[in-house]
Parts: sequence; structure tokens; C-alpha cells
Amino acid sequence: MSYSIRHQIFVSSTFVDLKEERAEVIQAVWELDCIPTGMEAFVASNESQWDVIKRVIEECDYYVLIIGGRYGSLAEDGISYTEKEYRYARKIGLPVLAFVHAAPDDIPLGRSERDDQLRSKLAAFRNEVMAAYPVRKWLTATELGGAVSRSLIREIKITPRPGWIRNDGSSPIALLEQINRLTEENRNLRAAAEASIIDDVDDGLESGSDEVEIGGKRQIRHTSNITLKTEEWKVITTWDGIWRQIGPLLINESSEDDMTKAISELQIEHDAPDKYVALTDGLILWIDVWNNILIQFRALGFIESGTKKRGVNDRLSYWKITPRGDRHLLSLLARRKSPLDPDAILG
Repeated sequence: MSYSIRHQIFVSSTFVDLKEERAEVIQAVWELDCIPTGMEAFVASNESQWDVIKRVIEECDYYVLIIGGRYGSLAEDGISYTEKEYRYARKIGLPVLAFVHAAPDDIPLGRSERDDQLRSKLAAFRNEVMAAYPVRKWLTATELGGAVSRSLIREIKITPRPGWIRNDGSSPIALLEQINRLTEENRNLRAAAEASIIDDVDDGLESGSDEVEIGGKRQIRHTSNITLKTEEWKVITTWDGIWRQIGPLLINESSEDDMTKAISELQIEHDAPDKYVALTDGLILWIDVWNNILIQFRALGFIESGTKKRGVNDRLSYWKITPRGDRHLLSLLARRKSPLDPDAILG
């Protein structure tokens, strides 16, 4: 197989004052065998201009920002399109390479902002970018083109991106066929493994209708005022009763927080003191109770650790249902037909 990856680069800047600079940068991008894109690529369409810009940015691998002496044309919200492009690129996580003019006070008047308010916005934007990134400075168009070329080579090396892939025409089909074949083999192996599993669950384990005591803490409120009290609750239930509560949550995986919350809802079976009602907020399941439940259902072969990918900031523990647990859940919750009444049939 032969593959060639080409990265798409969004070049963002004001236009009229930086035509020469943009031409140098775009040429440098082409020479790196990358695909430059920016305002030159925008064509008339039924979409709003900003929607088109966002879509193009989303298709890119890297974002190059060039700041000269002008703030640029303003969008309806009073922010220049260049600044809006920069903020959107940051929002979606594109690697940003920023280049600012080394001597903004020396830029000719015809290529600088004359309006005080726009100059102020440009200064604030420039300072924000310089504080956020290790910017590269330039004085001439040629110098800028070289800086962009070197920076892109380094960024592509240290921050790889998917890019666009061109192949020899036949390899994608062969690859897809191989993936399909391996997927089918995997499916068959899983089915064979499941069918051959010996039911090695210890018959001496508590399960089904065996009773178990659970408990925790809850808040109760007096019926005649807003007085709240915290009390302990205890309930005698069954293992099947608990499984009915959490089993449906596990079909698409569930966090331990959601599972303990569902089990805690069984506290409704614990009568509140006279003239008090139990609240559904602030329920707590004792940690030792939860640990016992977790161990029991793992021993019964009903649950296993979750496998779905989640965000790096998600620190919760997740569990999913096993084929054995799914079969037992269906036996508990699947609705059966009511037996026919002979008298009703005879009329």
C-alpha cells in the first residue's frame, strides 16, 4: 500500500494590506506539499459567511495567524473576522502558529488602522495572542514565508494531525475487505467462546430471591413546615430487586454514581417517622454496602468494567452488563403474554 498524507493549513489574516505576505505564506505551504486555504477559497453560497468559514476551519489540520497593522473587517458582533477565526480555531483545538509584525509602529500609514477604536482592538488582540503563544516575528514578506515554513515543519513533527490521504486506488477496498473479514472472525470467536463457557458460578453464592440488607443516609421533611432532618435508612431487599434497579442502566454502561443513586431509591420502602416524608435528594448509600453489591454481581458474572472511551477529565468508574447478566435481566423484566381467558373467548 502507498499512502501520501497532505495537511490542510488555514491561513488567517487581514487581506488588502497583507496580499504580498499571504502570497509568500501560501507558496511556502505549497512547497511543503500541504494544502493552503483561507479567504481566497470562499465562494458565494447560500450559507452565511461565518458558517462557511467555520466549516473550512474544521476541515484543516493547522491554523496560521498573521497579524500586521490592521484589525480587519468587522462581523456583526463587532469583532474582526480574523479574531473570530482565531478564537474558533482555539475552541476546536487546532494547533495555532502565530506570526506578528516585529515593528508595528513602522508599518506605513496606508497599511495601518487610522481609527482609534480599531487600533485599540488590534493592540488588545495582538497582546492576547502574544501572551498565549510563542509567536514568531517578521518584517518582510520573504522573512515571513520562511518563518511559516520552518514552524510548520516543526509543528507537523511534534503535533501530528490526520491530514488528507491519497492512495493507490485499490488499497482502500482491500483494507476494508480485510477489516470486514477480521470483524466477522472476531464476532464468530466471541460467539463460540460465549457458547463454550462453562457455568462456573458458585452455586453457594447469594442471588435471586435471597434477601440482603442495604442502607445509607437520607433527608426527611416535616409535613407542616420546611424542617429537614437527616436519618439513616435500612431496607431488606433481594439481589434480584437490586438487579432490577441497576441492570437497565448497564446496557449502555453506567457510572458508579448513577448505580448507587438508583440503588438508594429503594429507601422509599423504609417508612419515614410520623409526620415526615422522605426526600429523593441527598440520598447516600453506605460505601461498604456498595462494595458488597459490586463484589456480589461481579462474582455472579453479571457485570464487568466499562470499555467505552471517555474524556480525559472524566474520572468516574464505569461498569457494563455481561451476556450472563443481560440474560438474567431479560428473564426478570421481559413482559410475557397474559394467559387467555376461556370464558372471554367463548363470549
